[in-house]
Amino acid sequence: MEALDILIDEHVLIRQFLEILSVSLKKMEEGKRPPKDFFEKSVSFAREFTDKYHHFKEEHILFNRLAMKKKGEIDAQVESLKFQHERGRALIGEVAKTLEGYAKGQEAQTLILLESLAAYTSLLRQHVHKEDHVFYPMVQSEMPWDEYRGLLEVFQREGSKMGEKFLEKSKRDLYEIGRLLLA
Repeated sequence: MEALDILIDEHVLIRQFLEILSVSLKKMEEGKRPPKDFFEKSVSFAREFTDKYHHFKEEHILFNRLAMKKKGEIDAQVESLKFQHERGRALIGEVAKTLEGYAKGQEAQTLILLESLAAYTSLLRQHVHKEDHVFYPMVQSEMPWDEYRGLLEVFQREGSKMGEKFLEKSKRDLYEIGRLLLA
């Protein structure tokens, strides 16, 4: 396994999450109301897996190492990707803020929830595609092999800080999120 394989594998889980969110959006557009618990667990997954686990590796390890290597040549790309991470965090924060009102049937909160979730889903789909097809290939071509191999060790070490079973737990959490949507 190579360093970027870890991030790409994590993107598979994130894409599955985004598909589940898309189904919830469609249900809401049809007037159905997924349970509040579905959204609470979705917010938790976005914050724990997508942000603290996956985006941490990108922002604090990959982006920093590549930016130092390229000495400012890719700062705009890195800043754009970081901004997208920050925007995603803000949108998930908006989703979290609406949940009490959504549970009470407040139409304005339901609309904000729908808009924020749609924006988050669209943003992350585009973001993951850009990383997989533009940014990660650039990393492979620009980073010397010894440095690239070193990323694997750092990613594995950082991943283990969340616990060796964190990835498996995240997969179970995602299954539970999907199950709640179908309930």
